[in-house]
Amino acid sequence: MEFRQIYTPGLAHCSYVIGGKNSCVVVDPAREVTQYIAAANSMGLTITGIIETHLHADFVSGHIELKELTGATIYITEKANAEFEHYAVKDGEEIQIDSLLIKMLDTPGHTPECSVYIVSDLERGQEPALAFTGDTLLVGDAGRPDLFPHIKNELASKLYDSLRRLEELGDNIELYPAHGAGSLCGKALSSKLSSTFGTEKMHNPAMRIRPREEFMKTFLAEMPEAPDHFSRCSEINRKGAPTVSKLPKPVPYAPEEFLNLSRSGCVVVDTRDQLAFGAAHIPGAYGLSLKGNFATFSGWVLPPDKPIILVVEDTKDIAVALKALYSVGLDNVAGYLSGGMPAYVSSGLETARLVSISVTEAKELYEKGEILLIDTRLKSEWDSGHIKCTQHIPAPDVRSKYHTLTGDKPVAFICNSGNRSLLAASLMLNLSGSDHVINVIGGTSAWVALGHPTVKEGEDNCEIPLR
Repeated sequence: MEFRQIYTPGLAHCSYVIGGKNSCVVVDPAREVTQYIAAANSMGLTITGIIETHLHADFVSGHIELKELTGATIYITEKANAEFEHYAVKDGEEIQIDSLLIKMLDTPGHTPECSVYIVSDLERGQEPALAFTGDTLLVGDAGRPDLFPHIKNELASKLYDSLRRLEELGDNIELYPAHGAGSLCGKALSSKLSSTFGTEKMHNPAMRIRPREEFMKTFLAEMPEAPDHFSRCSEINRKGAPTVSKLPKPVPYAPEEFLNLSRSGCVVVDTRDQLAFGAAHIPGAYGLSLKGNFATFSGWVLPPDKPIILVVEDTKDIAVALKALYSVGLDNVAGYLSGGMPAYVSSGLETARLVSISVTEAKELYEKGEILLIDTRLKSEWDSGHIKCTQHIPAPDVRSKYHTLTGDKPVAFICNSGNRSLLAASLMLNLSGSDHVINVIGGTSAWVALGHPTVKEGEDNCEIPLR
């Protein structure tokens, strides 16, 4: 049996190529599909099957393009109600591809159509050797059941039953999930990208919580924020995404033309570092540095119905940005700024800036009560340690809460490094119309490195938060 795990950073996504003597199957492919063809070629195998464990929410899958390029059959549970050409697999059904015997189990909970594929290597025997668990059972966790709020209680209950079903599988079976730590498809994922069912039965809290009511309560509490694009990507995957190779190619725009496009409704996405963005950027630009979690936060905050135009530090960054944008279903990328910001600045056109300060300066101003300090990290990060009496607003939520931050004091945003606070600050600049906005560079990482204190959730003891 041939086997390869392929990891997509940023999305913390795991996909797989598994094969026999002559052919292979790709499991949960990312939208960038040439990597699977290259992997198959390196094994000397032909891709004849594509398996989707479920309709992924956090990224757009490449199953349609991979099928077009290889002629492979797409296998997905009949409960997905997929609209593309596929083989609808029934619960408990077995499929043989080359020397691989693959059995599908419906395991709803993370989503209504989640499934697990158990694989036997017939060259070695009939006994199951490994399982692709999608987002049903992860290493150290299980898939969050709250992505469909109107049926989250039903899904949490079904997830409990699905885990009981998986509990019956042999301890020796290897477990390969669709995501690892860093994904928002769960709240306590391990950085390990594989395990065994025996290990998870012993150590994974999701497998050990009893009874059902306690499990449901636990799994619906304190889940990480669900990005806006999750429901959009799930529906794109149900219908089948357009082929990337057939999308219009972004074109270069001269500075004046670029500015006019930004004023006429195009969305400017500035992918440069926070320091470069702070010094000078095009008015109205989103600050989304490629050094941060660019794909996830682009999908989270960028309007999907408007054309995107890019500002990059180097032309080689265009391909990186496109791959990330396409991965979250943002296909309408019209073009990029020719010559970058140096050409734009040389043209003498209007620019905007964002004040950047160090944590040392932020500490001094905050303790004097001269700034409003906003922590833009996820709640789990905030809970584990934050600057005393700061407010917590995750960066994407600035879109809906910016009006609560207006007042006499400048608003300073902080995260762990300065990338998410850059996004928050750019949203505040654009939405509030105020220029009294600050990005704290270095973030809480620098704060802690300097030995400054933090507190955990519930330890603030602030009668009146500093405002």
